[in-house]
Amino acid sequence: MKRKKNRTSAIGDWSGGVVLGVFVWLGWASAVTPWLHADGTVLKDPAGCIVVLRGVSLIDLGGTEKEFGGAIQMIDRLTNRDDPQGSSPGWYPTVIRIPIYPADEEDYKSPWTFEPGRDDFYEKLLRPVVDYCAAKGLYAIVDWHYIGNTFDHRQTTRQFWEYMAPRFAGDSHVLFELFNEPINKVGTDEECWLSVRKDMQEWVNLVRQYAPRTLLLIAGANYSQIIGPAADHPINDPLGGRNYAIVSHIYPMHWLSENAQWYKDHLLRCVSVHPVFMSEWGFSRSFPHNRIPPATIDNYGRPLMELTEKYKISTTCWVASYDWLPKMFNPDWTLRCGPDEMGCFVKDYLYEKRNDDLPCESRTEELLLPDSAASAGERQPSEDNALESVPAD
Repeated sequence: MKRKKNRTSAIGDWSGGVVLGVFVWLGWASAVTPWLHADGTVLKDPAGCIVVLRGVSLIDLGGTEKEFGGAIQMIDRLTNRDDPQGSSPGWYPTVIRIPIYPADEEDYKSPWTFEPGRDDFYEKLLRPVVDYCAAKGLYAIVDWHYIGNTFDHRQTTRQFWEYMAPRFAGDSHVLFELFNEPINKVGTDEECWLSVRKDMQEWVNLVRQYAPRTLLLIAGANYSQIIGPAADHPINDPLGGRNYAIVSHIYPMHWLSENAQWYKDHLLRCVSVHPVFMSEWGFSRSFPHNRIPPATIDNYGRPLMELTEKYKISTTCWVASYDWLPKMFNPDWTLRCGPDEMGCFVKDYLYEKRNDDLPCESRTEELLLPDSAASAGERQPSEDNALESVPAD
């Protein structure tokens, strides 16, 4: 599904990078991001605690940096604990998804992306952003954001992970999403999954040569809605076990459609065997669809989140933008709020779940935040203290 639209706001076009500062506010630095691994149908940390990540997806990283005010500024916006919008006093994500649109992805032409043989994207943008997530106690998903057939992008995907996997192999807070949305409509549901699995298996084998501990996120066919057959036809982790989660993307046109049960059955079949990570979901009246009722908190947002909570499914909503669909923000970066908007709903939901399903080391009395402490407001990194995007010398 194509969700980029109306790139109307440009904020300069400079070729700088982000500079990593040394200021980290204690409230964020105290959070811990140990290695996560798949254990049956859930994710766990090394101490055995079940962990559920909840957060937000950025738009394309290069586009965020060059056209929408900067990636560090966006992360600061999504982690501002002194933001009173909605019914909560601030933001409390535990994961940020970082999409990287390949140079040949037709849905959006990124102004700055990975190119084989060049280090500037990694060194000046991706690595500082990933490190900033660590400094804030956030997990970070490095998402190779293709929308297409896996078999049409084998070489470019191999080049990307051959470069990235060894560079992030030692980062416990990093997850790899190998290929955003495979299409691979080649036959029956099972045949579609097997077509995706063939290429995913090659990429898993490749990544494991460099990154033996990194949790992998593996999508299914039909824009990651055909995932049920993964239960009977799993991908093999060459190092043993199955240290991965299967990706699900569920939008209102799936949840509210006449075929809603087909989508749910795929998810439920998959989650009976594997952990599932819903790396995209979202709604807004800016994102209407024919043949389904308007999506709202009551008919989509809340029941979908109840399903994810029941099965310990981690989530990142799509998308932190006022321009890409479905929108969370207005052009002045205030949240879109109301019964048919996800902006305030997501922020309030993350606050509600701020103490739930954390890594063991975070489950201490001094780190958990009661309503009174959070309502009083904590001093957070201001924009003056945040990492700054600056032109290159």
